[in-house]
Amino acid sequence: MAKASKYTSKTPDENGVIHWSDEENKIWSELVARQLACIEGKACNEYMQGLKKINLPHDRIPQLSELNDVLLATTGWQVAPVPALIDFDEFFRLLANKQFPVATFIRSREEFDYLQEPDIFHEIFGHCAMLTNPDFAEFTHKYGQLGYAAQKKDRVYLARIYWFTVEFGLMQTEDGLRIYGGGILSSPGETQYVYSNTPEISPMNVLDVLRTPYRIDIMQPQYYTINSIHDLFDISQMDIMTLVEQAKELGLHDPKFPPKEKLAS
Repeated sequence: MAKASKYTSKTPDENGVIHWSDEENKIWSELVARQLACIEGKACNEYMQGLKKINLPHDRIPQLSELNDVLLATTGWQVAPVPALIDFDEFFRLLANKQFPVATFIRSREEFDYLQEPDIFHEIFGHCAMLTNPDFAEFTHKYGQLGYAAQKKDRVYLARIYWFTVEFGLMQTEDGLRIYGGGILSSPGETQYVYSNTPEISPMNVLDVLRTPYRIDIMQPQYYTINSIHDLFDISQMDIMTLVEQAKELGLHDPKFPPKEKLAS
């Protein structure tokens, strides 16, 4: 993870309340309205059901306590306020303790359409609805435990599982292709792009995922699909670290994207 951000997370007051400006609430309101229209008929049923449960306000940024009340009652999870960027150790530690990290800042209007780092809109709109689902919640919890216990060199492999499921996961359903990954659900561009016939979409194979390179700053050339959200629970019960060792032996797949251009010194 990158170690610098131009954003600074807001600190909750002594009552746990975060004070947002009118402009920040307005940005939230516009982001929610745009994305709700964008995901219609594209988000998976589990996400839409979760959205009803968390009942996000449209006119203001929700307080974390409002989300915690619902998450605790449904799956025993909580959201935890964090700085704009955290390291892998803290990230895995939080997930292992059923706490989902939420950076408490919202993007500026200049970066309204695309933001490389996760802000509160991405974290809450993209992920919190899915955390009301028991299979998704258990998968995320087990993933956190696995990552927290893993060595640094293995966490790079584990990051790919998270990337191609929690962030950019797709599901094949009776109604067609549906989205459950928060990185897509919170991005209008990526939501449309998934259905454009441009990316390669393959059935989920955990060993393949562990061997698939990705870049965080481009539209994904490759996605993996599960057949139901329960598939994530099944993955959480696998011996993932043995698969990591196999992935190391086999080596990475060739990337389906150009190398990042280096800035001239």
